[in-house]
Amino acid sequence: MLNAQIILEKGLLKLEYTQGKPAQIGYDLSLRQVNLIGGKKDLLGYKVGKVLKDKTELTNYTSIDLINFEGTTGWLLYEGAYDITFNEGCKIPSNYVGLIRQRSSMLRNGTVLHSSVFDPGFETEFMGTVMVVNTPIFVEENARVAQIYFHECAEVKDENLYNGQWQNDKQRKANL
Repeated sequence: MLNAQIILEKGLLKLEYTQGKPAQIGYDLSLRQVNLIGGKKDLLGYKVGKVLKDKTELTNYTSIDLINFEGTTGWLLYEGAYDITFNEGCKIPSNYVGLIRQRSSMLRNGTVLHSSVFDPGFETEFMGTVMVVNTPIFVEENARVAQIYFHECAEVKDENLYNGQWQNDKQRKANL
């Protein structure tokens, strides 16, 4: 597992908009945007998400507006699943893999982040993952809510690097 200094030296993260900071192991990620998963009905009801052999189609996402809560700008979130976007991006080379975990402050407030593997070759300006809120929570805009960490892995050949529908977050952008 890489420490923060090595992550920064190797340029694994895109930090142009970061509000996060280096951690002992990994890098703290800050919250940029929140969308409720499956929260918007159209005239026919809920759009059903699909996981097919060759692609994934997302269900409806509803943007959650920022509010002023007791003098602080952020999101007041109730029980549910949310698609979240961080201020930080990544550019993962052929011999690294990344994972995201919630910070303990989120977990101790009943909120869990679930991350898929960030594969070698994956690149995006703004990383994202899924957050499951089990009890209401207020999260300040740009608060550090997660930590990404990296492992070195056997090198992946160029033709096998990730280049799927999530590359540069094009699938998420198309569905919002």
